[in-house]
Amino acid sequence: MLFDKKGETYVVYFHNISGKLLFEITEPEIKLYIYGLYTGKRSDEFHIETIQLHKAPGSLSDLLIKGVFEDKSKFIYQGLIRLEKKAQQSYAYQKNQNLIMSKDVFVDSRPYLEILANDVFCTHGSTTGKLSEDQLLYARTRGLSAPDAEQMLVQGFIDEVYQKVQSHNSEFTI
Repeated sequence: MLFDKKGETYVVYFHNISGKLLFEITEPEIKLYIYGLYTGKRSDEFHIETIQLHKAPGSLSDLLIKGVFEDKSKFIYQGLIRLEKKAQQSYAYQKNQNLIMSKDVFVDSRPYLEILANDVFCTHGSTTGKLSEDQLLYARTRGLSAPDAEQMLVQGFIDEVYQKVQSHNSEFTI
C-alpha cells in the first residue's frame, strides 16, 4: 500500500489474514497506524510479513499486532521497519504480542529494523506467553469461574486493538 498524501493520517486494520503487506510512506508528515488481530483455533495457520518502509522525513508508522492461539494453531510473523536515509525525524514502532492457550500452539515472531537515517526514533518488540496465573487467581477470588476468568483476560488482551482502532474513528480508514 502506498501512502503518498503529505500530512494525511491513515488507519489500517486486518484480521486473520496471511501474506505480505508493504506499507510505503513516500511523502512527509504522514501518520500511519496499523492494527492486526489474530485468533487461531484448531489447525489454523497464519503467515504474515509486514514492511513499514519510510522514504520521507517527519513521518510516523505505528504497528500493533495481537494474537490469541488455541489448540494446534500456528502463527508466523516477520516484521520489518526500514527507514531510508531521507526519512530523517521519523518515528516508527512495531509491536507483536501473542497469547498461547495450548501447549500444542506454535508461534514464531521476528521483528527487524533497518535504519539508514541518523535522526529518528525507532523501536520494536515481541512478546509471547500464557495468561498470568496471578491474574486468573485474582479473578477467581472475585467470584468468576475458571473459564469466565480466562475469557475476561483474553478479551481484555484483544480489546486494546479495538480501542486503538476506535480512537481513530474520525480519521480516514482503509
